[in-house]
Amino acid sequence: MTASTPSILLYDTQSTHPSTPWNPNTWKARLALNYKRIPYKTVWLSYPDIEPTLKKLGAPARTTDPHGKPHYMLPIIVDIGSKPAVVVGDSLKITQYLDAKFPERPVIPSNSAALQAAFEATFNRTVGPTLGRIIIPLAWQMLDERSQAFFYEARERWCGDEKKMTMKRWRPEAYITDKEWNALKDAFDDIAASVDRLGHDPIYIAGGDEPTRADMIVLSCLALFKACAPEKWEQEVVHWGGGRWARLWRVSEPWRCIR
Repeated sequence: MTASTPSILLYDTQSTHPSTPWNPNTWKARLALNYKRIPYKTVWLSYPDIEPTLKKLGAPARTTDPHGKPHYMLPIIVDIGSKPAVVVGDSLKITQYLDAKFPERPVIPSNSAALQAAFEATFNRTVGPTLGRIIIPLAWQMLDERSQAFFYEARERWCGDEKKMTMKRWRPEAYITDKEWNALKDAFDDIAASVDRLGHDPIYIAGGDEPTRADMIVLSCLALFKACAPEKWEQEVVHWGGGRWARLWRVSEPWRCIR
C-alpha cells in the first residue's frame, strides 16, 4: 500500500448530516487515526445494519442486554493492511492496537498509561451519568428513519419492564433541562480546574506538548455537542472551563477531518 492508500476501515454511525459524525465513541477512534496520520476510510452504517455487518466481519459483541442477547456496538476498525485482516472493537482497544502497530505519535504514551486510565475512570464517573441521559435527545435528529426506530426500540428492550419510566425520560422528544446542561458544565469545569492546577496553563490535559487519549475523550463529547446542539455550543459550551475546552477544540482541527 502507498502512504495515501487507506490501511484501516473505520466503521461509524451514519448521520443525516453528511460528513458530520456525532457518536462520541467513534470520535475517539477517529481522532486517534487522524492524530497518528494513519490512512483510513470511513464506512457509514445505519443502526439496523450494525449487528449483521459486525457479525459478517467476525467482530465480537461488546456486551449482552438484560435478556442475554449479544449487543453489537461501534466503533470497530478493520486493519486491511494486515494479512489476514484484523478486526478491533472498542475505542480504547482500537487506540492500544494503533499505538502498538503504528508507534509514532502515541495516543497513550507508555509513561502515562496509568494517568490515562485514571482520567477516563474519573471522566466516566463525573460526566457519564448526565451524558447518558441526554444523548438520545441530542442524537435523535442525526439519525435516519430506520435508525430512529431501531435505536429507540432496542433501548426500550434494554431497559426492560421495570425501567420503563427511565426509558420515557430518555424519549427522543425529551427536553434537555437547564439542570442537566448545568450538571455537564459543572463536570467539565471541575476537570478544567484540575488541569489548571498543573500551574502553567497547559493546552493538553496531561500537561505535555502533545495530546493524549484524555484530550480525545473530552473532544469526542465536544464533537457531539457541536454537531447536535450548535446553538448551545455557540452560546455556552465554548465558555465552559474559562474557555479551556474551546482552545482545545481549536488546536484539534487537524485531527477532526473526515475521511
